Amino acid sequence: MVNSKIAISTAAMIAIAAAWSGPASATGLSSNVVAEVAAETSAANVIQSMADQAMNELTDQSLADDVRRKKFVSLMDRYFAMDVVSRFVLGRYWRSISEAEIEEFSVLLQNYLALNYANQFKEFNGEQFVVGDETQKNKDTFVDSQFVRPDGPPVNIVWRMRMFDDSYKIIDVSIEGLSMGITQRDEFTSVIQQNNDDVGALTAALKAKTGL
Repeated sequence: MVNSKIAISTAAMIAIAAAWSGPASATGLSSNVVAEVAAETSAANVIQSMADQAMNELTDQSLADDVRRKKFVSLMDRYFAMDVVSRFVLGRYWRSISEAEIEEFSVLLQNYLALNYANQFKEFNGEQFVVGDETQKNKDTFVDSQFVRPDGPPVNIVWRMRMFDDSYKIIDVSIEGLSMGITQRDEFTSVIQQNNDDVGALTAALKAKTGL
């Protein structure tokens, strides 16, 4: 059985991001042109853009489920570095499969997440998502945020982002200090090992789940 905690984390990421509708922070720069460029390249603003888009496109109660899932996958295509995520959650096993198989796995992973979590947006009920500071560490940028719930303590979330072709993409998320990428990698590794190190068994399980 494929039990995907990254699915939970990814859905939570987007759902949380969708909740946040606060205004972008002022840049404080004197040039409007420079300020606009800075806003486009800020990692925090990328997170806000994802939240805004998710709110606009996924919370419509009238959407058919399959349409919502397609929009969910489209969001992941835009904001996540799925090739990086896919290699990471496959652990050392990504080296044993072809580029075509990695691409296939990436598509399956996206659709598996969409199948299980896209419909959560129908139940969205006004929680708030607050983006905090950015911290640069080596080649990655970490964006602090909080998911503020009306009926419980806030949840601390850190988005790990990396620049690809002048655009920030999400490569991992930590919820209350727990990396969802590492958690998912451990679980997928377990599935593969239980099937004699056959990545195809994991792929087959995802196909069965998604119907692809």
